[in-house]
Amino acid sequence: MLKAALRDSLIYGLATVLSRGMAFFLLPLYTHVLTVSQYGAYDLLITLGALANLTIALEISQGLARHWAEAADANEKRRLASTALFFSLGMYGSWLAVALWFAEPLAAMILGDSEYLSAFRMGVLFIAANGLYLLLLNQFRWQLRSRAYASVSIAYAVLTVCFAVLFCVLLGMKLVGVMLAQFMAAASASLACFYMLRSSYGPLFDTRLLKKMLRFSAPLVPAGFLVFLNLYVNRLALNHFMSLEEVGVFGIASRIAGIAALLIIGIRAALTPLIYENHRRPETPGEIATLFGWFLAFAFPACLFLSAFAREAILVLAKPAYAEAASLVIYLAPAMLMSQMYIFAPGIVITKKTYWQFWLTLVSATVSVVANLALVPLAGVTGAAIATLASALVFFLGWVWISQRLYPVPYAWSNAFLAMLCFAGLSFLGVWIDASEVPLWLAIIAKTLLLLAMVVAVVALKLLPAADLRKLVSSLTGRLRPSSGK
Repeated sequence: MLKAALRDSLIYGLATVLSRGMAFFLLPLYTHVLTVSQYGAYDLLITLGALANLTIALEISQGLARHWAEAADANEKRRLASTALFFSLGMYGSWLAVALWFAEPLAAMILGDSEYLSAFRMGVLFIAANGLYLLLLNQFRWQLRSRAYASVSIAYAVLTVCFAVLFCVLLGMKLVGVMLAQFMAAASASLACFYMLRSSYGPLFDTRLLKKMLRFSAPLVPAGFLVFLNLYVNRLALNHFMSLEEVGVFGIASRIAGIAALLIIGIRAALTPLIYENHRRPETPGEIATLFGWFLAFAFPACLFLSAFAREAILVLAKPAYAEAASLVIYLAPAMLMSQMYIFAPGIVITKKTYWQFWLTLVSATVSVVANLALVPLAGVTGAAIATLASALVFFLGWVWISQRLYPVPYAWSNAFLAMLCFAGLSFLGVWIDASEVPLWLAIIAKTLLLLAMVVAVVALKLLPAADLRKLVSSLTGRLRPSSGK
């Protein structure tokens, strides 16, 4: 499993880096085309999309994933996939009709201004198209077709950039153009996915299989809503206590901090189906622990790099109005990672005790809501960032504690804790360097030394054992090397 996880993680990760890299081109484009308030409205529409994708289709994709590997034959797999697709079409179609009918009051309630009504209508079209795209895209994961997943992901990113340039720059459509570009890219990518997966679907709808999938996935919906509160109540609090401008600043900081999540997206895409298939093997827990150590060895330096050089990134990517976003990355980058790191503790999912996810997300969502209500009025965007980090930490630690009781994994916790202390100390040294107002060239040199110190720390703590890595790389390259024909 370890070799397959690494191989597929590299494919998924490379696709994500390329697609996000192309999408990252949109950050300076959006921040120069949109005002800070308009960017705040865009961020709230993306927030609404996150909520919709977690709840509308009752997480049917997760139910499909859980039962896919256990399907008796190809015919049952086809019935599973088709049933999930038709159910999702019906749910998103119904939601879209309601959202468009009540667009005016919903836009006023969510965005606070009727000026954004047209953008809101285009946004709900994008949300529906994107929900179907994600269902179809994940089907490649369940079929272990990592290369197809990668090609479609990159095509989606390219289309988004092209449509954004067309509608925002050439046609000057501003926020409406941003949402139209997102919709066109999602719709086009959905059609491409369906064509590539056409043999996986048919005119089939099995209510027995639907109930089977929903029994697994439906309990995840309340937890999904609580996940939404965890991740996005900060925007709602900022919009309530402050304004759309603060939402825009926080959104830019989240985009920069979200680069850290590139480290885990490829692993998550590859690891989840492999764990479902291999969790009964006695060596699997040790392999998961090894992957977790390797992940931390890259995650700590990556988060430090983002937080230390956030100020310089803002100078290059955005207008001066977004400068405050740089100080938030130190909190948001590790929070982004911890909210996804539960994949390395698979006990809850393997044992199908998904009710624990509800209770854990309830606790962390409560922490998030209370912390945002307390800190945002006092500290504005900084308070929202601290609340986000606190909530993510509570969720991750709680998830690991429960999962270890259900499916123990031999993590090297002492080394991970020491690396975390090093990261915290070096991060705050980076903040001190920014506050000291030293010349830019000297600040860059000092921050580079901090980054090197973090790399030395993770190597010294053996989070990435060189011998194991050389053995695995040698094995992979041996498999990829063409045979001599003998």
